[in-house]
Amino acid sequence: MEAIEFEGKTIEEAIEKATKFFNATRNELNIEVISDGSQGLFGLIGSKKAKIKARLNQDSLEVKKEKAQKFLSELLRLANIPAAVEARLNDKKIFININGDGSGLLIGKKGQTLDALQYLVNKMVNQNLEDRTPVIVDTENYRQRREAKLASLAQKLGNQVKKQKKRVATEPLNPQDRRVIYLTLKNYPDLVAKSEGEGKMKRVIISPRSSNSNIT
Repeated sequence: MEAIEFEGKTIEEAIEKATKFFNATRNELNIEVISDGSQGLFGLIGSKKAKIKARLNQDSLEVKKEKAQKFLSELLRLANIPAAVEARLNDKKIFININGDGSGLLIGKKGQTLDALQYLVNKMVNQNLEDRTPVIVDTENYRQRREAKLASLAQKLGNQVKKQKKRVATEPLNPQDRRVIYLTLKNYPDLVAKSEGEGKMKRVIISPRSSNSNIT
């Protein structure tokens, strides 16, 4: 990430603005002082602001990983759920796995509880939207099992549409689940898939290409 300029009445004020922008401590930033600033005559005329350039250190991903791990561990502690939280980096993403006796409770109905935890961790880690790092939270390999189940469903529905020449709709799915449906149906060039609905949860409509049939 390129360095960003910050100004303040003093160097310290400019640095404080940088730490808030990056949601980071001073030690996590690479800071270059451009101008110390000056108060000018009587502290008014000709005054100049202090100016710095700041960016996250090169190991910012490691810093984010540690923050995500600590934050989720604290959430589980406050919820009285004994569990071990492990985090790793892969392809500029943070993967967190929860190990504990309460894994079933953490998953929730169709992964809703797990998705809620993942949302909270992402909001905490990615307060600076210009430097977003995806965080994936999982337990008991639920994400992979859910993905396999959705891929199988997409294949089943795709074959049904091809055979019956009529549109079908999935149940309301979150964006991550809908993405699995879309990726699976890429292997069906004679089908079209699109989302319908309001809000985060939407149905995926699967139709024969160039068909105007109603949903069944």
